[in-house]
Amino acid sequence: MKNKTIKSLTFFVITIFVVLVSCKKEKKIVNRSAKDNYEINIAFPDTVFLNERYDGKINYRNNLDTLTTEIRKLQKNTRFLEFALTQTKDINYEDNHLKKIANDTFVATSNILIPLYNIKFNKLGLNYIDGMITDEVMIENGAKNDKGEPMMRIITNEFRVTKKVFVIKDRTQKVIFDHVDNEQ
Repeated sequence: MKNKTIKSLTFFVITIFVVLVSCKKEKKIVNRSAKDNYEINIAFPDTVFLNERYDGKINYRNNLDTLTTEIRKLQKNTRFLEFALTQTKDINYEDNHLKKIANDTFVATSNILIPLYNIKFNKLGLNYIDGMITDEVMIENGAKNDKGEPMMRIITNEFRVTKKVFVIKDRTQKVIFDHVDNEQ
């Protein structure tokens, strides 16, 4: 009997150790490029519950801020900033396919913030928020075409943004993950 208890206790300790070592807290991902002068950060929970809705946001900076920081205002320079997303378990596809499968679009409230509302996942395990940010500035250059209409130059920047999200079934799973995250 004592031998079985020792084996059971040893198995339990090894299992806990493997869980603690293998589960790592995901670091906040910030995409940066000095060449293109942009910074993108998705503020969204790393772990969520199945079929529950969550809000988040995308913090965003881009070199188009030097042209205008005004969003959707009719003026000489007009800017549109949006994020088209999909929730998926597999992100191994091209950007053009992502644009076709995007199932929701969020519009920026300012040149540095795109709010995310009511995102939910219906599949357990590792999922992704995957999407494209489109940042577009239309610049009226003062010239007119043959019909006398003002001519515009359009500058468009697109960035693919992906965030890992682990979806769990209930609160008992969350307790285990919270314990693992707090120890690291």
